[in-house]
Amino acid sequence: MSDINSILKNKDKETVALLYERYGKKLYGYAITKWKLSEDDSWELVYKTLYKAMNVADQYSFKDEGKFIGFLFKIFINYLRNHYRDTKAKGIVTTELLDKHEKLSSDRKESEEEKEHTSPLMRCLQKALAILEDWQRILLLMRAQDHSYEAISQYVSRPGDQLKVYHMRLKKVVTEKTNDCMNKKE
Repeated sequence: MSDINSILKNKDKETVALLYERYGKKLYGYAITKWKLSEDDSWELVYKTLYKAMNVADQYSFKDEGKFIGFLFKIFINYLRNHYRDTKAKGIVTTELLDKHEKLSSDRKESEEEKEHTSPLMRCLQKALAILEDWQRILLLMRAQDHSYEAISQYVSRPGDQLKVYHMRLKKVVTEKTNDCMNKKE
């Protein structure tokens, strides 16, 4: 194996590709099995970790690859902890949002079809989706139907490996916009 310090001196796509090839799947597997993260969340954290390691590694000198693996794993664990903390906090907001929606729906005397089209949550969700571009809505819809990123890339003219990150960001944007809208309706 090449000296890890010399590999990390180049901060380019080949370095990230090499780090991904050597460590990406191991980190991904750890996030899936031990932390029970979704595929999208796991890949996002793996990419963040690899880029972070590449960007700050020049501040360190590693005796061997084992020391670098420990360094990389420490960054990854920190990202996992932050993700867990952030999603735990968001889970409370999501639960409150759903409870609020159920309360508002039960207060109104409408048919089931009218509830679906006129509920505050649905209106907020429609507003959040309306600000997205067509390819972004297609990505969200197809991913919700468990289509692979490679299959989706044919319809949205974007590389499949980039769609994972786009998908995570879009879910976050839609959730935040919907929550903001619901909070304004209180």
